[in-house]
Amino acid sequence: MTSMHPLLFLLIALSASARDSFRTWNITGGGYFEAKLNAVQGTLLQLENREGKVVNFPLVDLKPSDREFARDWQIAQSKQDDSSSSVAPVDRSAFAENVYKELVTPKGKRLVDFEPEQSDLPKYFAFYQSAMWCPPCRKFTPVLVDFYNKQKRRGAAFELVFVSSDRSEDDMADYMSEYNMTWPAFAYGENKDIVQSNGNGIPSLIITDAEGNKLLDSYDNTGKYIGPTAVMEEFEKLLKAD
Repeated sequence: MTSMHPLLFLLIALSASARDSFRTWNITGGGYFEAKLNAVQGTLLQLENREGKVVNFPLVDLKPSDREFARDWQIAQSKQDDSSSSVAPVDRSAFAENVYKELVTPKGKRLVDFEPEQSDLPKYFAFYQSAMWCPPCRKFTPVLVDFYNKQKRRGAAFELVFVSSDRSEDDMADYMSEYNMTWPAFAYGENKDIVQSNGNGIPSLIITDAEGNKLLDSYDNTGKYIGPTAVMEEFEKLLKAD
């Protein structure tokens, strides 16, 4: 029997009255609920049931189509807010601005421009260089997906960016879709050298601070490959210390 998500109990619709703003949300692994979307707050959705109960629900626990709906809703809401009020821009570093200007995000099997939230001010960046044709990459990617989802549920302040070594943009889009990479990526062929690695092989994971200073690399200072798992484990320690 499929277990019910702990927040699902709070979101069950009990009222018979219908409002257009309510919709059905589908949970990864099974289950669904009905609620109204009030806000997107980083990796959490603020949802309200028909009784007026409001909870924060992790975006990563929803099926891709519902995550896309939430992102589209957020973009539309942002444009509406921009037209009605003046919002001070986030004071991001020059490095962060350089990263964000080149990003795309998966939407089904397509790649569309990524629009960071006004509030996005990550403490760290993680750059993951990988490709569908690489067997060790395909082995590590699901591990990284689990790590990313876990850290985002707890509100970790970092941006993970995919740097594709695929042979085409279509291969890149298929890879991101098949392995459920919900994080953004550099547009195909762009900005692969924004952070210099100590080696050339993949899979590779590099961690920087918000200013672009490299903290962790899949290659040590001698060029010896230590792999992305070691980097991920050290990065987890950094996130827990924050």
